Amino acid sequence: MINNIWILIGKKLSGNATAEELLELEELLREDGITDMYSISLLEEIWKNQYQEKSSSNLEQKWSAFEAKLDVAEKNEIVTTGQEAPHTNTSSKGRIIKFFKFSVWVAASALLVILWIAKVQKVENNGNNVILAPKNGISKVQLPDGTKVWLNSGSKLVYNTDYGVEFRKVSLAGEAFFDVVKDAHHPFILTTSTISIRVLGTAFNVRAYNKDKTSETSLVRGRIELTVLKNPEKKIILKASEKLTIINKEQEAAKGIVSESTTEEVPLIALGRIHQAKKDTLPSEALWMEDKFAFDAESFENLAERLERRYNVSIVFKNEETQKLRFTGRFQNESIERALRALQASAYFHFKNDNNKIIIY
Repeated sequence: MINNIWILIGKKLSGNATAEELLELEELLREDGITDMYSISLLEEIWKNQYQEKSSSNLEQKWSAFEAKLDVAEKNEIVTTGQEAPHTNTSSKGRIIKFFKFSVWVAASALLVILWIAKVQKVENNGNNVILAPKNGISKVQLPDGTKVWLNSGSKLVYNTDYGVEFRKVSLAGEAFFDVVKDAHHPFILTTSTISIRVLGTAFNVRAYNKDKTSETSLVRGRIELTVLKNPEKKIILKASEKLTIINKEQEAAKGIVSESTTEEVPLIALGRIHQAKKDTLPSEALWMEDKFAFDAESFENLAERLERRYNVSIVFKNEETQKLRFTGRFQNESIERALRALQASAYFHFKNDNNKIIIY
């Protein structure tokens, strides 16, 4: 029994456990009473810290320029706060401390998986399997047919016990990357609050958070058939490297979204192209899987929604013109203050942080 537990824990930590194996592990842990031996609040805090401290063409030129501005913003921040550049011995000490913290985490990781499963996967009374990604974290799961799914922070994936019997149906609230196993006899059908996607075997990214003003589907390979739920009679076929952006709320579609250089209204549905820099293994739309935050000519208003999720803050704009600014670039380990200072290097605005409430004016 114990050996089986550790085998399953090892598979979970390496990201290779199936949904059934996760459920089996949860049952075994509950039967052995292991969860009663440790403080859940302590494990949760360690797990949270681990997630937050991961080691980790024209558009490419924009990104390079943005990264250079990021370095300038960091230097300015050091000058402003009166901080000195770290000495070599300090850096070495920091690495030693980080290594020690990592070693402690490795020793505790087998216990942390107990808490992670409780947060990530559960079975509802109606038989649905529910997978939840924690805040400030990314979850990887494997569905019964072998399809792999990466869930971005705060996302929710649901599939029924009859998954794969006739169809492979799942529903999503949030953002996820799907690598779907090809099966011509059992179509894969994904539903969000605004769209339905039907595929046989392909890889694609969907961003469909309920509170966001837009949803986006980006196709990496293969083909998908997409239906907008408000207009179900019309089918849209996406080919590899294409993406579709949809305005979620009718009021947003009615007033339109105004770009920084024109008053032309953005349509309800817009077809575009995904972008993948030569040095990246994933398109910018899916770089969140590597804990990178990438954006391409994105409005400040939409960018703010993503920043709120990434940094667990609220962002308020004091004027509409600032919301219309557009930015291109990427972040990885920057704090919210440093990220905003880097954006300031590209456009004129001010901000202040009042206890995780960011006011932009």
